[in-house]
Amino acid sequence: MQVKKFEARTMKEALEMVKTQLGPDAIILSARDNNKSFGLVGEGSVEITAAVSEETLQKKKFAESRLREQDREKFLKSPARQQKELIHKMVEKHVQKNQPPAPITQRRYIDIEDEAEQRQRMMAEERVRSAAQRALNAFQEQDEIFSSKGTMTKKTPQQTAAPAPVVRGTPVNVQKDSTEIAALKNEIESLKQVISHFHQMPQNFVGTHPGADFGINYDLSFVFEKLTAAGMAREVAAEILTIAQDTLPALKLKNKPLVEAWVARHVLDNTRTVSNPTAGKIHCFVGPAGAGKTSALIKMASQMVVREGKKIALFTTDTFKVGAADQMKIYAQILNVPFSVIRSQNDWTSLMRYLPNVDCVLVDYTGMSLKNPDEIQMLKSLLPPAALNPNIHLVLSTNVKDADATELGRRYSGMNYKDVIFTSLDESTQHGTIYNFMKRFDIPLHSFGIGPRVPEDFEFATKERLLDLIFKITKFKQQDSEAI
Repeated sequence: MQVKKFEARTMKEALEMVKTQLGPDAIILSARDNNKSFGLVGEGSVEITAAVSEETLQKKKFAESRLREQDREKFLKSPARQQKELIHKMVEKHVQKNQPPAPITQRRYIDIEDEAEQRQRMMAEERVRSAAQRALNAFQEQDEIFSSKGTMTKKTPQQTAAPAPVVRGTPVNVQKDSTEIAALKNEIESLKQVISHFHQMPQNFVGTHPGADFGINYDLSFVFEKLTAAGMAREVAAEILTIAQDTLPALKLKNKPLVEAWVARHVLDNTRTVSNPTAGKIHCFVGPAGAGKTSALIKMASQMVVREGKKIALFTTDTFKVGAADQMKIYAQILNVPFSVIRSQNDWTSLMRYLPNVDCVLVDYTGMSLKNPDEIQMLKSLLPPAALNPNIHLVLSTNVKDADATELGRRYSGMNYKDVIFTSLDESTQHGTIYNFMKRFDIPLHSFGIGPRVPEDFEFATKERLLDLIFKITKFKQQDSEAI
């Protein structure tokens, strides 16, 4: 016996799914409408539980396998009555084809049944069909009681179908009739057993919707799919939607715009940003190679000099990469600010004595993966003394995978970074990674690098900007690439 549950938006779609997968002879065990209100209050769904015997299902599959592709599509779209007739014809034809030829007898003539024997045979077959129909009606009555009350009620003796009347003097093919009746009884008993123990059966045969493995309601599956498509981790999206599921009434969960607005408000309220990004005397930019530390530093320095009118100084500790210090020196000359190279922690004491009138010092660090203790120790030796209370910013690219970003955040946790800067926002569509990192490490967002231009493609992080990136409310401005 094959039992399966189907879920669709309408009863018609659900019945089509039953007919397509289980065939026209499938029996509907139960039907449930998830929309329990009156009027138009969003889209609902319908659940149907259907069953079919293994033999019937095999006949359906056999008939489909013998059809061509175009004929199979017409077969699936045809009414259930036509499907039954076609399946019956194809199976009968196959059985007759594979039957051995009748043995050759020595008789010259074959006796033909007279009219009385034919009438008796027809009456016997009619009694078998009547008994089967009464048994099926009794089963359907039990199914209706199960669907309406949720429990199986025991039938009274008056409700039990009476046995078929016996016509005296009528010969019956005992072996054939008893075999068919026994098969029907076994099938009905198995259906009764499935219904009575249905609540104890494992539901692994149910087709899952997005988020079902986290216990997310079907009505919220569209938001779960949207958040994960934007790069938000499945467990983070499930946490948000679980709160929504527990907070919003069941009636409002069917209103898609309302649900999406609630999720957007939740993301907005739980996003942390730095209130004053330029506060503090020393700003250190650390992170892996290629994350965009130098670009982020120069963009922030340009913002502070041009727009805020602050006096700054640029330092670098990157003496490993060829030309890194020279590049930083050129930027310092363009901005007309002091520049120096840090080679050890002792250099901080002597350099800070010459910068009493400087508002901020921005320090660029070499890119390291911090896979071994030597790299960690070397990077810590170049950090400013704790007495100077430095602001350490971790710089990550939005192009990095979510798992890699989490691993980098764990490795750099020994640097005691206070916030995170995400760059290359224009090159990625998975901006949910930003929200994942912020929630996992419980640190605020400092700023965003949104393009290659200096200093235009830089902005300090805001809650509204992150919400815009995740829900794709607006698009990035497309730069003009035409040659002048």
